[in-house]
Formats: sequence, structure tokens, C-alpha cells
Amino acid sequence: MSDDGRMSRRGILRGDWFKMIRDRGLKQIEQEEKENSEPEFMINQPAGIARRGHSFSHRPPHAVPESEFVVGCTKCDACIQACPPHAIYQAPESEGQLAGFPIIDPESQPCLMCDDLPCVPACEVGVLRLDAPLAMCLVKIDSIACLAFHGTVCTACTERCPVENAITMEAGRPVINPDICTGCGVCQYVCPAPGNAILLLPPQTI
Repeated sequence: MSDDGRMSRRGILRGDWFKMIRDRGLKQIEQEEKENSEPEFMINQPAGIARRGHSFSHRPPHAVPESEFVVGCTKCDACIQACPPHAIYQAPESEGQLAGFPIIDPESQPCLMCDDLPCVPACEVGVLRLDAPLAMCLVKIDSIACLAFHGTVCTACTERCPVENAITMEAGRPVINPDICTGCGVCQYVCPAPGNAILLLPPQTI
């Protein structure tokens, strides 16, 4: 082929013209398929969750299962407005498809387990309801990071926990009672260990 894009006589005789047309056709088909294809559906993991290694969204107490929650929640902010300690906030745009849903970040402000749990009756659509499990997540202690597991006297999590007997001390080490713990996140908030020794996990992981 000559420099100006025209096919030479020798090229025509070799069949180069067929290869050129075929390549143009393939490129055109690929371009059309790219333009007509639907965008890939992606949910961006919240920055806070990625930082803590979580794979779930920390919802308010008495939340229905996540699949029901994201379908039924209207993002009305009623639970946010009803929360006295301002522990519930609207997930930011950085959370992708989960943006706008009510969420709790215990590292910033944990749930304080108010006696009357005003966030629950404030939810008119019923994604927070008393017949749903109270626990927001399950809590696990990282024995490698926990100071009490390495000879340091530390009772911060047991002293500050708002739920009686959810965390107890045994042989100088904290123990989580999963049947009582509500996953409020206060223990994570007050943990003084470097890197934090409290892990908040979705219920199905333990």
C-alpha cells in the first residue's frame, strides 16, 4: 500500500484489498458493540469499609436483611433525624450505589443503644422494625492486636460497653457474648490498641 493510503496494483493482485476491507469491518463491528453495550453495574465499596476491611454496611439497630433494606429504604433521613447521638448518617456519594442509605461508622460515632431506640419507630417504611434482629453486626476481638492479650491491663471495652454483659473479662482478657452483643461499635470506638483490636463483621461470618 502506498503512503497516501491507496492500494498498489501489486497489492490488489496479492489480495491485500480483501484483508484491508475485512479489518475495517471488524473494527467497525467492535466499535458498534462497544457503543451499544450496557454499562457494567458496579457498587463501589465505601471508603470507610475498605479502610477497616469490612464487606458490609453497618446499618442502624433492628434493620431488616441487607437485600430487603436497600430495596425498601426510601432514604428519607427519618432515622438520621431521630438519632440523639447522631450516630446515623447518610452514606456519601463515594459509596456508589449505596450512597444515601443510612449507615453507622463506629470509628466516628458509634450507636449508644438508646433505651427507646427512637430510630426504629421513626422508620415509616419498615426497614427498621422491632421484629427484626437487634444486632447490627457481630464483634470479634483480634487477640494479636488486643493489649489485654499481651500482658497490658486494659478494660476500656468492657467499661464503656452500653449493653450489660455483652463483653466480660475472663482471666484479664475481654470476651464477647454474641447472644447479648448488639454490634453497636462502642468497643471499637474506645479501643486504645494500635490498629484497633475490635473487628465488626456481618452476622453470617461467625
